[in-house]
Amino acid sequence: MSGTNTESIVSEHRPAERDETHQREYALLDAILRDQPDAVIAEECYVHVQPRRVFVRVHPDKLREFITYMQDTHDMWQFSTLSGRDLGDDLQANYHFFLNDQKIAVTIRVNVPRNHPEYPSITDLVPGAEFVENEIRELFGIFPVGHPNVRRCELPETWPAEEYPLRKDWTDPRKLMERSKTQGPKPREEM
Repeated sequence: MSGTNTESIVSEHRPAERDETHQREYALLDAILRDQPDAVIAEECYVHVQPRRVFVRVHPDKLREFITYMQDTHDMWQFSTLSGRDLGDDLQANYHFFLNDQKIAVTIRVNVPRNHPEYPSITDLVPGAEFVENEIRELFGIFPVGHPNVRRCELPETWPAEEYPLRKDWTDPRKLMERSKTQGPKPREEM
């Protein structure tokens, strides 16, 4: 890797020391690991070095149970958004929540195999997830099973099926994104 300073590359997985600075976050994570051992993948749960951040990886079939536990036990009601990731063999859905009383952001991660990218929808538990679950289906091809209102929300109705533009292996075979780019500001008379 000539010309690359590998020391400046920092992994996103940066667990925090178990110190006074992260005491509240570790108390939350310890409670989750104690109360939900069958739902979480413990070795992929951690407190981030950035203050007030906890990451929890959950088995797809236990997602709904885990969300209910967090709502009932930790007053997790403020949903922020859902993001997706292409990890190669797996795809990942990341639900981002904020615990107001504890002032902690919690990211709940669900990995699904690329060849069977399904997990249960949580829209009946978290109504704010309806739109973004459609987005993750449309852009990554990750399917929240049981979603009550499957529809297009980002891509045009004419977008080809089985083409997910945020996957790393998508190559834009018909140059769809190239045609959608503007060539600078429109002339005033076209506005």
